[in-house]
Formats: sequence, C-alpha cells, structure tokens
Amino acid sequence: MVTLTILGNYGPYATAQGACSGYVINADGFQIMLDCGNGSFSKLQKYADYATLGILVITHLHPDHYSDIYCLRQALKYQMREGNRKEPLFVYLPEGPESLVNEMKQWEDVFTVVSLEEAKKAVNDFNLFQLKFFPVQHQIPAYGVQFCVNHQTLLTYTGDTGWFPQLEEHCRGSRYLLAEASLREYELAERGQCHMTARQAAMLAQNSGAENLILTHFFPENNLHQQQREAEQNYDGKIYMSGTGKTYILQP
Repeated sequence: MVTLTILGNYGPYATAQGACSGYVINADGFQIMLDCGNGSFSKLQKYADYATLGILVITHLHPDHYSDIYCLRQALKYQMREGNRKEPLFVYLPEGPESLVNEMKQWEDVFTVVSLEEAKKAVNDFNLFQLKFFPVQHQIPAYGVQFCVNHQTLLTYTGDTGWFPQLEEHCRGSRYLLAEASLREYELAERGQCHMTARQAAMLAQNSGAENLILTHFFPENNLHQQQREAEQNYDGKIYMSGTGKTYILQP
C-alpha cells in the first residue's frame, strides 16, 4: 500500500498550528520525505519514524522547503551515534544556490547527497517504486517529482512553479497530482512566473488527465474555500484541500 501524509502545506510561513512544505510517501514501509520546510520535522515525528527514513527530496532551496533539514541532521546524528541507524540518508538536492549545496555536502556523516541535475537524467529505480524528476519554473533551480509504481506515474508533485507549457506534459497520466496553489488571481501578473493559482492548478490537472488533485502550498492569509471553488470550476476530477496530518491512500 502507498500513502501520502501531509506534514505541512504552507508557504512562505505557516499558521500557528501548521507547518511549511513537507510530505511523506510510505510505500509498503519505505518512507520518502518530499521537502522539509519550517515545522515539518516536528510534524514528521507524529506520523513517521524519522530514524528509518529512506529518502529525502528537497525540490528547491527556499527556507519553506528545506530549513528543517538542520533539525533532521541533528536527529539522525543522534540515532546513528546510538546505533539505531546504520546508513546515511539519501538526500536529493538541486544544484543551487551553491553555498547551501556545498554546506550540505559536508554532512557526509548523515547524508549521501545526490544531485537532482544528474538524477533527472535517469529513472531512479528502488524496486518497489521509481522516482523521476523534472525542472520547473521558479526563482532558483527547482524540480518537480514523479513517484512511479511499475513505471506508471502514481503521484506527481509540482513543487513551487509557475505555469509553463511543458508542465502539462510532465504531469500527464499521473493518477494523483499534488500541486501548489499559492497565488490569488490578482497576483498572477506580478508573481505568476514562479507560482500558480488554484485555478491554474485545476487546469493543469484537467489538461494533463490527472484523476485526483491535491492542492497545497497555501499562503496563510488566503481564503481556502474560495480557492477550492476556483479549482472546482476548472476540473472534473476529485479535489482535496491538503491539511496537516491528512493521509491519502494512493490507489494505483
């Protein structure tokens, strides 16, 4: 069984009880964390065993997607020192900003860093599942993630991105689409190169043939009921508004 648990779904800051971007895929007991933003490590400990985490993917190096990697590093150092974990964690990172990447590459005691620039050129096969990566449109190097079972795309996560023509192709055929919906419609002219609205996320799901849409990466001040209505007007499939602690069973 494959599940997706929402650890955090806000950006660039969270509500009082929330957290920034963080998600856990559990594939028959193998755990993959997608992003590790502010507050997500605390939530992780409620829903998964971080000591047995198999893979961490950081889609881009903005704080609301990576800052709790510092907490995770210290926690894993302790677990390895106590003998509760033997091997470093595989961490997929973008190629920049260079100073941050170079800092994290030094943490060889707990992390084995894999470049997303290199990983996007291959199918990363872990027997139970495969991971694929694709570049998206953002202020800094950023990637989307495809989680595949038997080489069929079960989940696509857009990360932070504005809409661009190739995005639909990257999401095509995905059974579940985890898409960011940061913007309100009036913000598109100013910020639409780097983020999407709920309407755009819905149109992406509709045009790419995704069967289920999970909206995420909300600005805390947004009216989520309005965003849901905007999505419903542009998409015929099932729409879910992500929330901390929500778990979805991903049906092939």
